[in-house]
Amino acid sequence: MTQITNFSRREFLKVTGATTMGSIVAPLDCLVELSNELESVPTRPFGDTGQNVSILSLGGSLHLPLVMLQIAFKWRVTYWDTAHSYMGGNSEKRIGKYFLQFPEDRKKIFLVTKSNAWTLKRMTRELNQSLERMKTDYIDLFFIHGVSRISELDEDKKAWAEKSKAEGKIRLFGFSTHTNMEVCMMEASKLGWIDGINMPMKPVRAIVWVAHIFVNQPFKVKFPLAILCVI
Repeated sequence: MTQITNFSRREFLKVTGATTMGSIVAPLDCLVELSNELESVPTRPFGDTGQNVSILSLGGSLHLPLVMLQIAFKWRVTYWDTAHSYMGGNSEKRIGKYFLQFPEDRKKIFLVTKSNAWTLKRMTRELNQSLERMKTDYIDLFFIHGVSRISELDEDKKAWAEKSKAEGKIRLFGFSTHTNMEVCMMEASKLGWIDGINMPMKPVRAIVWVAHIFVNQPFKVKFPLAILCVI
């Protein structure tokens, strides 16, 4: 399959109108029609993890009909984002039904889920539930959901992440944040064990904000981790 490297404005609006992080709102008949026009969504390196992920994400916070997952895979939208809490667990279960039907697709999907848990015991329980729901042996990227202070990511959580990686249950570890985002990002880059950060940003604000950081602190901090902006 030939990879498309340059989208026209019309094509980009079609795709982003249909598939965005956290929500997919285009009518299904429109998606079926568009799926025949586009061949492949480009990929980009995910920080220094060695992984390449699609530049668009399939968000699982709303209902996910099977046809939506099929079309996303056909377009090579292979970054699939969900959470233990989304749709009361039904988001993960729907992904699991897809993998039961198309098990060979799992190895081509960069699967992401999140947990609101703040105790190690509950984190473990929710991770195991997510694995069972999605019918998979591993999560590509596991997020702690809704971090507002970097102190929440203590040594116990670091040890938990390392243990879960060693057991093969997760491959990468990070967090999502909705408040105090600049401080969280800067401090996380210094920890050395955070692989990715997920945050909501308006496009113009994101450009100005990231430019501000690099202009004012261009040599103080390196950013080996991946930063995902939810638009």
